[in-house]
Amino acid sequence: MKPRPGFDPASLVAGMILIALGGLLLLDQADVLELSFAYMLPAVLAALGGIFLACGLAGPPRGE
Repeated sequence: MKPRPGFDPASLVAGMILIALGGLLLLDQADVLELSFAYMLPAVLAALGGIFLACGLAGPPRGE
């Protein structure tokens, strides 16, 4: 598999969303935030939706 040439906004958005979600989980483990399953499930689903949206808006891979 060849990497896509140029800037890929979908990968950038997906990475930022995953970093933010990981930050929330880290803060929960450090007892800075009190997150329960009722809060985490919508956050995970929103993160997945944001990733799918960014990938859909980016269109097909360039060069194909």
